[in-house]
Amino acid sequence: MSDGKHGPTPSLRPTAPSTLAVAALVGAALTLLLVARFYQQAPDLAWYNSVVVLALAALLAWLAWTTRKTLHPSKKRLQQAAIDGSDPSPAPGRLDGPEHALQIARFAVLGKAASIAGAAFFGAYLGFTVWLAVQAGRLTAAASDLPAAVLGTVACAALTAAAVWLEHSCRIPPQDESDRPARP
Repeated sequence: MSDGKHGPTPSLRPTAPSTLAVAALVGAALTLLLVARFYQQAPDLAWYNSVVVLALAALLAWLAWTTRKTLHPSKKRLQQAAIDGSDPSPAPGRLDGPEHALQIARFAVLGKAASIAGAAFFGAYLGFTVWLAVQAGRLTAAASDLPAAVLGTVACAALTAAAVWLEHSCRIPPQDESDRPARP
């Protein structure tokens, strides 16, 4: 993956929707199999676990919003900066030094990992929710666990969505050929 002149080429690709779907399906299938056999030994579902996942989703969404604002400044913001004579941020797609590029790369990796983990846990919570919904008429414990399972399913869906948005926000827009320095 190296051309010998400029070092290795980047190999981090955006997460494919099929990867997320497979992770969710595997999580759901494994959970359905396990919960059908071991529901009596499973610990109670707690609502506060879902609150933590929602807080993580909110953090990733905030990171996505600020990263997108940095890499893709609005035309209004660029025009206001031109009027004020201030420097709003680098030109679209330009970063101030290698430390910013490394931070964006770390955010992209975080988004990729969180989207796959969120999809797997979404599938797990969804499988648990389906099993509980089917058994709620028969088992009172299943009926009492159902609201926490639904909340967990929603929280994991929000985490996956925020992580995909963060990963998408880390894409650097293509630069114009006129902005690049001439190469010998």
